[in-house]
Amino acid sequence: MKKNTGFIRTSVLLFMFLATSCSALSVMSDYDRDYDFTRQRTYRWVTESGQDSCDVFSTNPLLKNRVQSAIDRELAARGFIAVSGSASAGLEIVVRAYVSEKSMTRHEPAPFYPPVYRWGRGFRYYPWFDRFDGVPVVYQYDEFLLLIDMIDRTGKRMVWNGSARGLLKRYRTGESMQKDIDFAVSEIFSDFPLQKAVRN
Repeated sequence: MKKNTGFIRTSVLLFMFLATSCSALSVMSDYDRDYDFTRQRTYRWVTESGQDSCDVFSTNPLLKNRVQSAIDRELAARGFIAVSGSASAGLEIVVRAYVSEKSMTRHEPAPFYPPVYRWGRGFRYYPWFDRFDGVPVVYQYDEFLLLIDMIDRTGKRMVWNGSARGLLKRYRTGESMQKDIDFAVSEIFSDFPLQKAVRN
């Protein structure tokens, strides 16, 4: 069994590298087809009543500011204006984020030595790996979920929402994290009913 240790560790490191660098971002959005988004162009940020202890933003306001700034840029490019007064805001925006622990089990090939099996009167030989027996390896990772809700203040109904789900990465600098935040938010708004204004 000791022969398997190095191979398993290598597999784990390789998988985590590939997952971190190449994982796809799962994005979804939906909106009220009967709502006229050209009617309301002002919005304000609101916090849902009753603090959600599972919401990452409740304990990390700096991260929340980064996400809100990315959303502000996307909305500004579509002609929306952020206001502070509740009376002058036609829309309210709520943003939340959650992190959950995930695990996945994969059966990795056996280590690099040729197993030989007896089959009836003869032998069968499988070089380099065993097709029938594998080493179960459990991968553990963190997954994030970002939720954005847009609510019409006068009608008190949700008119648009979007979400992004993906592998949570580790960052050394806030700038590198901001790039991924900007990308995720941009992807969420890619199907927004109002597209970005064309600038000459």
